[in-house]
Amino acid sequence: MREHGSGPSGLAVTAAVIGSVAALVVAVAIGAFLVLHVTGSPEQTATTFLTDWQTKAYSDMDTVTVGAPEGGVAGPLRAAAAQLGMRRIHLVAGQVTQGGGTAQVRFTASVTLATGHVWKYNGQLQLMTQSRKWWVSWSPSDIYPGLQAGQRFALAAVWGPRARVLAADGTVLSSPQTIARSPSLQLVVGNVVRATAAQAKQLGVPYQAGDPIGQGGVEEAYQQQLAGKPSLTIRIDGPGSSRTIAHLPGAPGTTVRTSISMHDQLAASAAVRAATTTRPVDVVAIQPSTGRVLAVIERPGGFDRALQGGFPPGSTFKVVTASALSGAGLRPASVVQCPAQVNVGGRVFHNFDNEHLGATSLQTAFAVSCNSTFITLATQRLSGAALASSAAQFGFNAKPSLGIPATLGQFTTPRTQVDLAADAFGQGTDLVNPLSQASMAGAVEDGTWHPPVLVLSPAPKQIAKPQQLGSTVLSTLRPMMRAVVTTGTAANVGFPAGVFGKTGTAEFGSAQNPRAHAWFVGYQGDLAFAVLVEGGGVGADASAPIANAFLRNL
Repeated sequence: MREHGSGPSGLAVTAAVIGSVAALVVAVAIGAFLVLHVTGSPEQTATTFLTDWQTKAYSDMDTVTVGAPEGGVAGPLRAAAAQLGMRRIHLVAGQVTQGGGTAQVRFTASVTLATGHVWKYNGQLQLMTQSRKWWVSWSPSDIYPGLQAGQRFALAAVWGPRARVLAADGTVLSSPQTIARSPSLQLVVGNVVRATAAQAKQLGVPYQAGDPIGQGGVEEAYQQQLAGKPSLTIRIDGPGSSRTIAHLPGAPGTTVRTSISMHDQLAASAAVRAATTTRPVDVVAIQPSTGRVLAVIERPGGFDRALQGGFPPGSTFKVVTASALSGAGLRPASVVQCPAQVNVGGRVFHNFDNEHLGATSLQTAFAVSCNSTFITLATQRLSGAALASSAAQFGFNAKPSLGIPATLGQFTTPRTQVDLAADAFGQGTDLVNPLSQASMAGAVEDGTWHPPVLVLSPAPKQIAKPQQLGSTVLSTLRPMMRAVVTTGTAANVGFPAGVFGKTGTAEFGSAQNPRAHAWFVGYQGDLAFAVLVEGGGVGADASAPIANAFLRNL
């Protein structure tokens, strides 16, 4: 008897089994070979993907991605960032789960939004092998778990109470009661209004039409600071569906403190209110030792002419010219000529009312504001570059950093003698406003020109640098500015003791008998000021009395 399976049929079965096992071994070996010979690792690919996403190197992400939409991953990633109002994203790879030719890599995302919120969530990337490399297998869920094609992020914001704008002493400048006491403060503070659709679009996510926003002044410049962080809901919206994925708590805004002194503001406001002129009046007062803006007055309101306007300075610019002349050897006692008129390059310049003194001192010529003296001296003793250098010491062409829009004096270097003559007494191309004029006067008092400052906290970065005036400049300007008040053009105003100043009558327009702006700039102790009556005529008659009333109100 034969044993079972020892016949020919048994041998065939055994051979088949052996063949199947061999085939399986070969298949496993080939699979193992392929897996072992895949370039890189899922961790490396995921790290590259996340790093490029974090740095917005979207085109580089395409080099490790399969299944990306037409145009690459940049389109959906930029769209998601815009929908969220994303400012930056921080991504960190985490746990890796691998099986055969696929893998999952978890990651954490920290998204900083335009509102200041930081939204954190956990995500996951799907990876696969292809052409012996690891790739991220793209889908919208790589951005956020469960996000599908056709869906988008949406934000809903609820804004809390708005913070306040304060004076230096803590007075709430943004309150209706304070604005009522000095309406000019509205130009500094601004308003809070309901956003239009256009304004909401300009501000960006999450603003919507109807949200409270600042308009003008500090309220607009410090919108984010004052508004704080809203309570924020993040949703995913799609065709016929919406789901909330996060609630982020709000935070109150923080106050903005300015340098405005209510004592000085109200004194200046009362002086302007009592002025008999019906012309527009602009006043700025500053603290010379610090450059802090103490008061801003404008009647009527509208465009902020006191801080942003551009007006010819007239004879107030003789402060700058006299400073340059002191560097050329001129002193208050220097003997100079004051004829009724002078001819420079064929253009005739004349004094106010064709006044003439003949031979006199530089101090007297300055005090009575003799144009011909400064025209002659400038064209004989100075170059355009020298006058420009002197102007720069008083802040001309510097960039102010008040925290709200403002400009300082503008001076273009004269190229001809005629232009130099016109600039020398403030009737050239040079332009100023009460802010720049007050800071110029303050420089004479303190000995250093300080960039004007308005917002103290949070203080804007100051670009302009202080400019120290030399002792020769100060010993020349101070007695001459005092003489303006005691014996010169402002002698009959009745200023209190210790006032130094300069009047200015600045013609403008092209009429045969042009109108003139009226200026008075000066200082008393650690207080400098500039008063402009637009189209007001003679500075001594129109502006100096307002300055006098301001000082006496203090």
